[in-house]
Amino acid sequence: MCKYNSHYYWENTLLQKEAVWQSSFAEGSNVSEVLFLNTTLIDYPRQILDNDWACYPNSKYVLGFLQYIYLPLAFYFTIHKDVDKLFIPISTTGEFIVSIQESGVADASRMIQSLEELSHFWRYNEPDCRAALCDFCQRFNTVWQRDSTILHIGLYTNTNEIARRIISGYSFPELLIEDIGYTPEALSQLCEDFYTNPFIQKTFIKLLNNNIGCIV
Repeated sequence: MCKYNSHYYWENTLLQKEAVWQSSFAEGSNVSEVLFLNTTLIDYPRQILDNDWACYPNSKYVLGFLQYIYLPLAFYFTIHKDVDKLFIPISTTGEFIVSIQESGVADASRMIQSLEELSHFWRYNEPDCRAALCDFCQRFNTVWQRDSTILHIGLYTNTNEIARRIISGYSFPELLIEDIGYTPEALSQLCEDFYTNPFIQKTFIKLLNNNIGCIV
């Protein structure tokens, strides 16, 4: 069984205070295979905005992070309207599904369906798991784009996708320069250089978190 498919792995990771939310390019990973994740939780009535960029070594790490960290946190916060701080309920997926059922929340079936769908991806090879995760995230984002609450998972298979997504959000280059300090050309070059420049590999996620932030 893949080590990432266990709540014990993620519990231990959190206990050791490892940066599962903003981890940068991991030393020893194949740089050509890394995935980039932008997870967002917005709750307007509670004035909560939680947004993080991260870089992970492969699809199975992303799968484990979504199944055991992000979805439990996002769903728990969505269910418990009286909570004003984010909380990660570490448990097996089965135990968390039971808690969702017992909550009686209107979106229970959607939440359970998402968790159960992810649990089937563990049997896929790397390319198939990547494709399945990309499809899952697109559908998930459509369902959870709401007036009062937004749950969003931006999954990018390479840095060029990130550059195109950021640039497409600006009608004028001047606004991009004003917001993040890069021209479209400079940003595209920076993203391309990620794969050959060790310094950029170490600082890229910090730049995304500090200069780019939330893309929904």
